[in-house]
Amino acid sequence: MKVLIGMTRSDTIVSGSFKHICQIGEKFRDEGAEVVYVLGGNGDAITKLRSAGFKVHALTNLKRDLSPLSDIWSLLKLIWLITSENPQVCSWHTAKIGALGRIAAMLTFKRSYYVPHGVPFVNTPENKGFKKYERLEKLLSYLPSKIIGVCEFDKNEYLRIGVPDKKLLVIRNGMLGKFNDTWELTDKPVNFITAARFEDQKDYTTLAHACNSLLSQGKPFILSIYGDGQYEAKVKQLFAHFPVGVINFCGVVDNFAEKLTQADVFILSSFWEGLPRSIIEAMACKKAVVASDVGGCSELIIEGESGYLIPIRDASTMAIAMGKYINNKVKTVSHGDVAYKLYKQKYSLPVMLESYAKQYGVIKSGANN
Repeated sequence: MKVLIGMTRSDTIVSGSFKHICQIGEKFRDEGAEVVYVLGGNGDAITKLRSAGFKVHALTNLKRDLSPLSDIWSLLKLIWLITSENPQVCSWHTAKIGALGRIAAMLTFKRSYYVPHGVPFVNTPENKGFKKYERLEKLLSYLPSKIIGVCEFDKNEYLRIGVPDKKLLVIRNGMLGKFNDTWELTDKPVNFITAARFEDQKDYTTLAHACNSLLSQGKPFILSIYGDGQYEAKVKQLFAHFPVGVINFCGVVDNFAEKLTQADVFILSSFWEGLPRSIIEAMACKKAVVASDVGGCSELIIEGESGYLIPIRDASTMAIAMGKYINNKVKTVSHGDVAYKLYKQKYSLPVMLESYAKQYGVIKSGANN
């Protein structure tokens, strides 16, 4: 069996969607399927997949935003790729290639799935193209491809715009994690950690204002920031005035779970989300979580028991939540334990991978592995 997996961008290896396609590709290959990728651009993600032994096609003309000429060319290239590779299943990830790929799959009579990794038509000022994506998704809903939401929020949003229930599935994101049995509370400042791209979707301004509030109150803390992206310089400027050692920009790492084990609390400030894999990874590492109350985040956090949900753009409430861990470090332990229990129940990586493999037909339902 052959599976073609596509994603819009290849310029970063830290995004949750890229980690996702790596994990399902490895699972499918372990089950004996041949896996071929197609990614937009010609970035680090392509290099990483090729180094892992996968065949990868680069759609160098594919642009993230709507661009008629490049979109038509990319569609023709996808049709040619599907015809030449002849996969049994196509799996499209993220919005642009998700749209073009579904059209190409229909025209080549291939079974296909679309995994948006966060609804592309969330109505927020920062999501500047939400109206066009909403109209586009309504049109694309007439295609035979099924849509896999990573949380109930995704499914409900598609139902809201009129997509038939029979075309919608939910397979929750899953992650691996690790935890350090020797980790213990110390007198050191609480170490908050975040991993998020420097892009429109992430709200570093609110996080910076919350940190400013804590600094003005004399509350000691450390914030480690992992990620990359087009707004890196602007984000760094938001934190430029902090004392040395309080805010640490750590770049991109392959072993983020190990960094999580050294931290106390994971924090994610966003304008919109699907079901953030970074939060699930933090839960798998027994970490308490502070996150914006967007998308499926409320499905991951038990308010006041495993972490805190913050209203969008509410720096004051975010500072209060962070301050609760600073004032009472024991909460970082108790909340982390609750987060880990929830992870084990619903969000472990093997459960997610098994669900995709069975849905795509890579392994038969009921097969034991």
